[in-house]
Amino acid sequence: MRWILNRLKAIMSSSFPFDIPYSERSLAIACTRGRHAVVSHFSELLKEVDLTEQQWRVLRIIADFAPLPLSELSQRSCIHKVSMTRIIRALSKRGLIFTEKDSEDQRSQKADLTMAGREFVEELRPKSETIARGIVERFGPENAAQLLHLLNKLAQLDES
Repeated sequence: MRWILNRLKAIMSSSFPFDIPYSERSLAIACTRGRHAVVSHFSELLKEVDLTEQQWRVLRIIADFAPLPLSELSQRSCIHKVSMTRIIRALSKRGLIFTEKDSEDQRSQKADLTMAGREFVEELRPKSETIARGIVERFGPENAAQLLHLLNKLAQLDES
């Protein structure tokens, strides 16, 4: 790991070091590996309740921000609107969420949890948070905070 940091520092002071294998210098691949390392810890819990990781992400975001326009839900969850349509349909069919027209913009819809959806999220939240705490403890709270800060900073490159 130290050699990668040293080589990346060299990037800033000279030409790009192509002697580092692509798979070791790619931010996209590193982010994907990191995402997998985190999400894999939730797979057993989600399998027990027959949810995908994306469905759980959507439920948690709706719980935090509802009622939420679907466009904002897609943005906050990093899920493409076409995929979001399928997720919304599946969660609605299970009776966990509902959508309604936005009173301010009739072309837009907002999503919210049903009572059953709120109960479902509240039932799973402690288990989910225990898993998340375990990941942070293993990775280190300082590392987790720094990584979250850096990834949010990286995401801002897309906004400028």
